[in-house]
Amino acid sequence: MKTGQLIGGIVCLVLASLFAAINLALPADELLFMIGDRNMPYVPPVVLGIVGIILLATARKPSEGTAKPTEPVNQEKVSLNKRLETIGWGCFILMLGCFILVPHTIVERGVWSMGVGGIMLGLNVARYFYGIRLSGFTTFIGIVSLLVGIAQLAGVNTLEDAALFIVLGAYLLLKPWFDKQKLFGKAEQS
Repeated sequence: MKTGQLIGGIVCLVLASLFAAINLALPADELLFMIGDRNMPYVPPVVLGIVGIILLATARKPSEGTAKPTEPVNQEKVSLNKRLETIGWGCFILMLGCFILVPHTIVERGVWSMGVGGIMLGLNVARYFYGIRLSGFTTFIGIVSLLVGIAQLAGVNTLEDAALFIVLGAYLLLKPWFDKQKLFGKAEQS
């Protein structure tokens, strides 16, 4: 594992989220990122997000020249992945129930969406650190929920559908690259 790339990827994604939240919260004239004579404050979060994803995706990549032999199915990793999935989905259902019960006047909608995103992305972080392949589905759900939650907290309620399609399209475009990196897959292949 390349620790520098892992840390760099996490830092880039945190900064991208922070800049995205600031862009959504502040009026357009208060945040400046000039390219030529145009104000484009959305460029830093997009670039940092892409760099962060690439750094995280390549952090586990073996060094050049080292061939990784094929390993038999590791039943221990399969059962660990099953436990992690059960915990993750249990937390998701618990969060969904709380969302239904607690009025929106007490806790804003964006907090719940960000919580679901944190649960799904946390599940994949746990898989990553245990050496289990990530799930493309829960990663997709986590990213969409996190983006929608940030947008809802910033007062943008029309972004829900757009974010879903943007992230889905980006995932489909990057899926061949993800398959080549063998980042996503089944626990049996870990």
